[in-house]
Amino acid sequence: MRRIGKKLLATGIVAASFLATSSVAKAEDVTGGGASFPYTFLVSAIAEFNKTTGHNLTYTSTGSGTGKRNFKAGTFKFAGTDSAVTGSDIPTFGWTYVPYLAGATAIAYRLDEIKGATLSLSKDTLNGIFAGLITNWNDPNIAADMKISPAFANQKKKSDLKGASTLWENVGNKQARVTVTLLPATVKSSKGKTIEVIDTKTKKVVRNARIDSKGQYGLTFSTDVKNEYQVKVAGKEVAKYKVANVTFPDKPIVVVYRQDPSGTTNNFCLFMRSAVNPSWVQNDNFGSCVPGGISSFGSRFQGQQTSTNLSNYIADTNGTIGYTEVSYVTDATRAAKGIRAANIRNAAGAYVAPTSFNYNSFLSKATIDSLGLATFNYNQTSNKTAYPIGPVTYGLGQTASDAKNKVVSEFFQWVLTTYAPANAEALGYTPLLGSFQQSGVTLAKKVGAS
Repeated sequence: MRRIGKKLLATGIVAASFLATSSVAKAEDVTGGGASFPYTFLVSAIAEFNKTTGHNLTYTSTGSGTGKRNFKAGTFKFAGTDSAVTGSDIPTFGWTYVPYLAGATAIAYRLDEIKGATLSLSKDTLNGIFAGLITNWNDPNIAADMKISPAFANQKKKSDLKGASTLWENVGNKQARVTVTLLPATVKSSKGKTIEVIDTKTKKVVRNARIDSKGQYGLTFSTDVKNEYQVKVAGKEVAKYKVANVTFPDKPIVVVYRQDPSGTTNNFCLFMRSAVNPSWVQNDNFGSCVPGGISSFGSRFQGQQTSTNLSNYIADTNGTIGYTEVSYVTDATRAAKGIRAANIRNAAGAYVAPTSFNYNSFLSKATIDSLGLATFNYNQTSNKTAYPIGPVTYGLGQTASDAKNKVVSEFFQWVLTTYAPANAEALGYTPLLGSFQQSGVTLAKKVGAS
């Protein structure tokens, strides 16, 4: 196994496009599907790939479990999964994994009574909630986590700039970091303009950044609990934070989980088993991951198919909590309804947000085997910026030499070397760089090569 290493933390854009040097002899229709975790990214990437090459790739968000089964059956020419292919899902033909993208899994919630404050949750509290032991929002364990640091709350429900969103985290004594994420179109329209954090009491800019080609910007600054902090992008207000008086309601907690076989579930359960409570079980089915199962929890636990449906259910239902890819939470429509992402206490004791920087920090200590599968290190006791929940997502491709497989190979190589480094952060994901990217490219080249 190889350590992914610090190169993964590098930023930048690959200047030369892989597609610029490729030629298309004949346009191909190529059908794929599977993991819903990367769907937001793939919609954008596939549209650009098809536009540039003339091919017609399609991808259906079905969940990792269905993706693996349909890939084996030949229904999908290529597939996506956030978990390993095992047992009866292993194809009889030649195939390979292609790691091509990563991203943080947010602990998403909607709780209107806390007035836009960001939840801080320790691992013990997470275990209590998702194992059905903590059943009410006014539980003292939740309140105790929130007292660790000031509860800065975003008072603005809807950003004035389309495609701009923020995440807040307290990073030290009287310090905070706001991470601003800009969708690709917003990056393009705002390039050269400024992101500002303004202390509204003093009317001073306490931190700023110039927008270049990146999709995510972290701004760290000193705070005063008596003051309010306005976040502007290109002169438009996207968020306004001040300390809220948080009182948790006497309200049942409704846990929302993936009902379909899911790689997102697999990775969430892996985190729970490896970093929280060894009684958890790692697999694609949430109901059999939870110690003792969920059959006795009744309506307090609600299952939903796909990340989209799970995220919509949370956004539409006050008092809910679940797990989903962070881009589903920062989506403007859902965010306006009140969905938020919690800050999670990591092994170093810091409460961190599910940003690309923080998840990249966590991934930097992972290892990768010859198949391309990642093994995570959850015991990073000195890494205060590591956000510890999320997957690496994989493509599944056939190695047989035919025209459609060669298009799949071309697509994944282009994603790894060009599209993801330039656009993943803006879309709420984490690009694979360094040795992990190199491994992905090597494996992508095996698709359609034999």
